[in-house]
Amino acid sequence: MSDEEGPKHFNFAERQRQKARARQRDEERLERGEISPRELQEENMPFRKLRRDRVAIYRNKKTGEFVWMSFERKRGAEDGSED
Repeated sequence: MSDEEGPKHFNFAERQRQKARARQRDEERLERGEISPRELQEENMPFRKLRRDRVAIYRNKKTGEFVWMSFERKRGAEDGSED
């Protein structure tokens, strides 16, 4: 049985090495000016493609259609008040 046929196991140490290399590459790109800190943050955000204006909450059992909700901030909510 070869390694490719066996079950896949998460290797914590290897993942730590991968993350360290990625952080080092990010630092080097920042130092060279290839990317701005804001661009790097956006690139590394796990949910950067999530649409806050249209999120499926659940599927209606009878119709099979999704029920949508918006999580966008209301105008004037920047200070925490919705008045």
